[in-house]
Amino acid sequence: MSQPTNQPFVLVVEDQDDLAEALALNLRRDGYRAEVARDGLHALYAVGQREPDLIILDLGLPRVDGMTVLQRIRADGVQCPVLVLTARGAAQDRVDGLHAGADDYVIKPFYTLELLARVKALLRRAATRSRSATSGTETSTAYSDDALATRFGLTAQQARVARLLAEGLSNPEIAAALDISRFTARNHAREVLAKIGVPARARVAAVLRAALESQRGTRE
Repeated sequence: MSQPTNQPFVLVVEDQDDLAEALALNLRRDGYRAEVARDGLHALYAVGQREPDLIILDLGLPRVDGMTVLQRIRADGVQCPVLVLTARGAAQDRVDGLHAGADDYVIKPFYTLELLARVKALLRRAATRSRSATSGTETSTAYSDDALATRFGLTAQQARVARLLAEGLSNPEIAAALDISRFTARNHAREVLAKIGVPARARVAAVLRAALESQRGTRE
């Protein structure tokens, strides 16, 4: 039976077959579209093909470990929530995972109902950020590239990247939109964040919106 296309897409990255299939089954029963990747390379390929709405990521993966997967997808601009699911319970491991870009952390063994509740909460917060990004689209179109470049000391290309960041685009999407390499898009994104003074891409729209409101206030 085919699944509705509007179901949230959850990628389960777990090398234990029984656990991976059990997680996917429970997610599907809860109304999600779930797919499984059983090693780090498969996970990177799957995310590159289509960005999930949420990733459940084990750290102890073969071929490419989960922490490296997390760092790579964040460097590529993938912004979907990542729920780290692992047997590593040391406090430093949790801190390292959160610093690398994880949104939540669950230690094995876990209660399935708690995991599903955390998935739901992460997706709800992501939907809120998405609405904020839509507002960012309106803000970015109200600012010309020249105005962005002058206001924040950006090059013309960086101004275009800033606009796309405010609209919530990932590095691969920016690369496609501007016909540049992903490596170049990633470097431009890092430089834009540094110049406008924000630590995360999700803050770009808010900074541009505040600058626009300040400009309007000055004119009034």
